[in-house]
Amino acid sequence: MFDLKRTLELIKGALFDAEPTWRAYLPEAGNWQRTAFLLTGPLIVASTVIAYLLALTSSDTSMFPMFRPTVMSSVVSIVSGAVAVGVVAFIFSALAGAFGGKSNFALGLATITLAFVPAYVGQALVWLPWIGGLLAFGLSIYGLVLLWRIIPIYLQVPDGKRTGHYIVSLICSIIVMAIIGSFVGGIMFGSSAGMTMSGLPRVGTPGSGSGSMFGGVIRQAEMMAAAEEDRYSPPSDGNLTERQVREFIRVMDRAAELQVDKEKRLQALADNDEQLSMSDLGELMGSVTDLAGMQAGQIEVVKSAGGNWAEHQWVRESLRTAWIQKDINDTIAHNYKLYQKYEEQLARYVAK
Repeated sequence: MFDLKRTLELIKGALFDAEPTWRAYLPEAGNWQRTAFLLTGPLIVASTVIAYLLALTSSDTSMFPMFRPTVMSSVVSIVSGAVAVGVVAFIFSALAGAFGGKSNFALGLATITLAFVPAYVGQALVWLPWIGGLLAFGLSIYGLVLLWRIIPIYLQVPDGKRTGHYIVSLICSIIVMAIIGSFVGGIMFGSSAGMTMSGLPRVGTPGSGSGSMFGGVIRQAEMMAAAEEDRYSPPSDGNLTERQVREFIRVMDRAAELQVDKEKRLQALADNDEQLSMSDLGELMGSVTDLAGMQAGQIEVVKSAGGNWAEHQWVRESLRTAWIQKDINDTIAHNYKLYQKYEEQLARYVAK
C-alpha cells in the first residue's frame, strides 16, 4: 500500500499547493489504512529519523543542544506520535459530528495529517543550526492555519460552527498531548516498567475510557450546536417583557455560580498532587472549555431549561442598548425602565 512516489507528490502538494491537493486526495481519504500507510506513517517516521540524523551532525549552534535525541527517544517519539495523531483525529472527527459536520475517523486522520505536513517538515529540520527551532515553530503555526482551512472540506463543519468546533477540539487535543507527554516521560525517565507518575491517568478504573473522558466535552459541543440552531422573532414593538428580564437574570446568575464552581474545581485539580483519573480529566476538559470564553455555561443553563438561546441573546442586546441609549425612542424608553427596575442585578451583566 506504500507508494513512495505518491507520498512525495502529496507532501509536495500539501506544502506548495494545499487546497487542490486536499480536494484531489478526498476520494481516497475514506480509507484510514491508506492514509496511515501512504502519508501519516511515512511522515512520522521520516521526520523523526531525519531529526535524529541532523542532531548527530549538528553543532552547539542548534537551539536545543542539551536535548539531542537518542535511538531510544526516537523510537518512543515514533510510537507516541502515531498514538497522538490517531487520538487527535478522533477528537476532531467526533466533535465535528457534534457541530453538524461529519463524524468520520478516516476523514479526521486525513485532515490532521494533510494539515500538519508543514509541521512534520519543521520537526525534521528542528536541528538545523541557528534557524531550525524557529523554522519548526513557524511551520507548526502554519499547520494550524491549514487545519482551519481544511476542516470545512473534509469534515464539513458548517461555517457558523467552525470557530466553536476548532477551539473545543484544540483544547481537548492540548490536554491529551499533555497526558501522552507524561506517559512518554514515564517510559523514558522512570525507574521501572511498572512506575507511575504524578499526573498520569489511572487506567482500568470504573468509568474510565474515551467515552467518560470526552463525554462532557462532547455533550457541551452538542448543546452549543443545538443553541446555534435556535431562532427567535422579536415582537414588532421591540419591547421586553418583565418575564424575559427576570429569566435573563436567573440564567446569568446561575451561569455565574457555575463558573465560580468550575474555577474552584479546576484549581483543585491543578493543585492535586495525586494521579488524575479519567473522570478527573473529563472534568478538567469541561472546566477549561467553560473558561475559554465561549458562553458554554449560559448556553447550558438556557438549553437545559428548554429555553431559546436566540431569545436570550436578543434580551441581552436589548438591555444593553437600553442602558446605552436610555430614551431615544419609545421602545428604548420602555426597556430602560425595566433595566432601572432590576439595575442592581443587571448592572454586572449588561453594563460592561
